[in-house]
Amino acid sequence: MNEQNTFQLSQKDKCTMENKDTNHNRFFNLLIAWVVTFCVFGFHIVQAQNAVQQYSDSLLNSARNAPTTELKIERLLGVSIFWSDRDTVKAYKYLEAARQQMGKSPTDYQKGLYQLYHANILMDFKPQEAKAEFLMADSLLARDTTPSSYKYRARLWNNYGVVLQKEDKGKEFMNTILTKTLPYARLAGDSAQVAYQFQNVAIQLADVQDYAGAADYYQKALHTLRNLSGQAERKLEIFSNSARNAVLLRDYAQAKIHIDSAQRFVEIIPHSTFIPAFYRTKLMYFRHIKSYRKALQSYHKGVASAEQLNDQYMLMDLNYELHLLYKERGNYALAKHYLELSNQHRPYPMLRSIALHHYEMAQLEYHLKNYKSAYEQLDTVTNLMDSIYQRDLATKILSLEKQYKTAEKENRILRLETKNKQQELAIAKSHWWQLALGAGLVLAASIACFWRKIGTKNKKLLIQNDLLHEKELRTVRQQERLNQYAAMLQGQEAERSRMAKDLHDGLGGLLAGVKLKLSSIVARTSVGKPGEKSAIDDVVRQLDYSVDELRRIAHDMMPESLRFGGLSPALSDLCQYMGTPTVQVVFQNLGIKDNYSDQLRVTVYRVVQELLTNAIKHAEATKIIVQCSEMDNTLFVTVEDNGKGMEENKKNGGNGLGLVNIQNRVSILNGDIETISQPWEGTTVNIQIPL
Repeated sequence: MNEQNTFQLSQKDKCTMENKDTNHNRFFNLLIAWVVTFCVFGFHIVQAQNAVQQYSDSLLNSARNAPTTELKIERLLGVSIFWSDRDTVKAYKYLEAARQQMGKSPTDYQKGLYQLYHANILMDFKPQEAKAEFLMADSLLARDTTPSSYKYRARLWNNYGVVLQKEDKGKEFMNTILTKTLPYARLAGDSAQVAYQFQNVAIQLADVQDYAGAADYYQKALHTLRNLSGQAERKLEIFSNSARNAVLLRDYAQAKIHIDSAQRFVEIIPHSTFIPAFYRTKLMYFRHIKSYRKALQSYHKGVASAEQLNDQYMLMDLNYELHLLYKERGNYALAKHYLELSNQHRPYPMLRSIALHHYEMAQLEYHLKNYKSAYEQLDTVTNLMDSIYQRDLATKILSLEKQYKTAEKENRILRLETKNKQQELAIAKSHWWQLALGAGLVLAASIACFWRKIGTKNKKLLIQNDLLHEKELRTVRQQERLNQYAAMLQGQEAERSRMAKDLHDGLGGLLAGVKLKLSSIVARTSVGKPGEKSAIDDVVRQLDYSVDELRRIAHDMMPESLRFGGLSPALSDLCQYMGTPTVQVVFQNLGIKDNYSDQLRVTVYRVVQELLTNAIKHAEATKIIVQCSEMDNTLFVTVEDNGKGMEENKKNGGNGLGLVNIQNRVSILNGDIETISQPWEGTTVNIQIPL
């Protein structure tokens, strides 16, 4: 019996020794893995720091070599905003350098830029001061109506909305995007900013779990940025966020495509501040497809880049995602550790986010059998949800209180009026004999006054009816003129199309045939007199010129691309055709379709053709931008030039038939036209046509 126990003990000791050796080997292997990982991350950190410094040096050299003071100011401000997320001291340094370039008497526009970039630095740690400076900058920039001013105002309201979002005011943030940022970005012709705002709308939709709607706006953003150069950082951000949305939609194939696209931009711009968010998205993707090793690699890379940038928000997100990974794998202790670590990096006290933290902690404590702690966490969640409800309720109560105070004031006025009437009644009863004596006179006066009021009212009513009738007649006459004008335009376009076809197919073919016959005659009579051959060659050249001129005239009357292609190809051809070595005409298609009616296509084409002709011939412009977009069942067309502008009377149609024709064409389609122009400051024409 003792020998058997001894044998069992020796076997147990042997197993214990084997387990210790195994644990020792595992610990040693794990230590080596961590050392290798630390070395790799250290190498990446040093490499990223070098990339940041190199990019900063390139920005600074570009600012120093700027050909004009305005460009130097703009580029120094760019250096300041680059450092604002990394080193506040350097951001202030370059902001002050830009301020010195503005001189002792800066313009309102320059003052607005300074306030804007100063607020950009403040927004992360002094949000209320930043909001006040954003509003001050907007009031200064609003005094300037150039595209540059609209571009900076779009960026300004975007950052103002970001501050609202951090204050847990999602509704106000969405309203700022739709009413401020997007309209200013369109006025500036800043397609990159338009794409960025499409992404912001997508983020807001994703916050309310409308992932399908968010995917549509991400697609719009990527489509807008598709052909724009120099937008690597924004493409990285939009591809990363779009991949995250695809994961939430469980569309892992699409998420993988977006992640691979974003990875290319990470390699191009290793200094980007959005790299931690990219690794957060990769961690989320690999967690969902159960590739835990790659998820951990993404976590470590994301933490390294976030710590380098001191990005507390991303450190919170990365640790929260890792807690979900360990929770899914059943390792609740590690999940609790990373959830607590996530909460330590919380940069903003957002009640809903804090409530979510305590809810997750309650679940983990329950799985760890810490039931008392789980109950306390759930109780905290309940209190927080009550606070959120009370906050929303307080807002409603304040609104009701205002309504109550208004109603109370009205009731007080009614009580005073009632009291006055009672006093008047008492006086009336005490002096009834005086009223009796004057009753007849009062009655007669009342009847006379009554008939007089009736007569005056009838007279006013007759006058109003006459004015209304005259207005209706003017409206009918105006509509009749528009109908006549529409019929005339339709007839003109039909006649143009017929003449273009006849010229191109009929006379063009005849001239081409004459040219071929003359060419064959020249080939056969090569032994003729040199003078005769030269004369025939001159005739052939003149025929070539005549054929080209005939084709140009036919194209102006009715281009083939408009008849068989669509509005977008026709406008693109028109812009290329109108451009010259001295005049640059740029066409930007921001998502218009090619299924419009013939009347709308022809009208828009003729309006743009007329505006381009005016800009080249009369405004002497050297650069013209034609931009078309469609939103909310409305077609938007903007034609902007840098010419010498127009005077006020010409803007309002007081001079020249061109603008009158344009206004008539737009009116036929129930559209609106707005002309923004000052002498020597260029002209912008905005057209809206309901579809």
